[in-house]
Amino acid sequence: MAGLAILLTACAPALRTAPPLADLAGGAVPGRAEAPALVEQARTLYAVRQPPAVGDAASTALRAAAADPGNDAAIVLAVRALVWLADHEIATAAREQAATRAVQAAQWCGAGRPPSPPCEFWLGAALGVQARERPTTGVAALPAIEAAFLAAAAGDPSYDKGAPDQALALLYLRAPGWPAGPGDPERGLEHARRAVANGPDHPPNLLALGEALAATGDPAGSRARFEEALERARSAAAAGDPDAAEWIRDAEVAIARADRG
Repeated sequence: MAGLAILLTACAPALRTAPPLADLAGGAVPGRAEAPALVEQARTLYAVRQPPAVGDAASTALRAAAADPGNDAAIVLAVRALVWLADHEIATAAREQAATRAVQAAQWCGAGRPPSPPCEFWLGAALGVQARERPTTGVAALPAIEAAFLAAAAGDPSYDKGAPDQALALLYLRAPGWPAGPGDPERGLEHARRAVANGPDHPPNLLALGEALAATGDPAGSRARFEEALERARSAAAAGDPDAAEWIRDAEVAIARADRG
């Protein structure tokens, strides 16, 4: 897999040889015919958005992937769940374990085939949470994180409502600038605008744009985007989106921070 080979070279401290999928799944490998049902079960568990259920979703999706290694949808779902856990577990050890497993699982996505945008994106996301949980590898991981998100954005900028460009926006806004890292507020603004173009009603895109506008000297525009994000998040909550409560909280914090100047 050419994309992962480049990332391995760029990020040796953060990427190590991944255990077999069967080991990551942590149990007996089911028959291949069971994989589709396991993926659906994992999706149902992930929709709960509570750590125990999301942990079960990750394990179930990994079992599906072990049964059918060509099923990238199963691996992507497992990585998504593990990244969510790395963001939401309370215990430091649990967050770090989830981040490590996310990176390990992501390395199997598209194995032996040209990497797909979802595979590239979720590898970047997994490396990002691992870098956060292991600060000593954070700077070393930045080139690989950037490369993964850029590849995903080039391959399918509309993936997951503009997620690749939204991730790039936050990377450029929050990473240290040259020479330590790729941080660049203007590039962050560029990618935030691209994300909104691909997902104009998606609250995380609007939050990223608001952050980018604040970083580039437009506080009024920034606050307006945060207000819009809050409105869209409330609409998503009314429609039953399981992530809406978190988006509402993020928007409210952003607005309060903007009001403090």
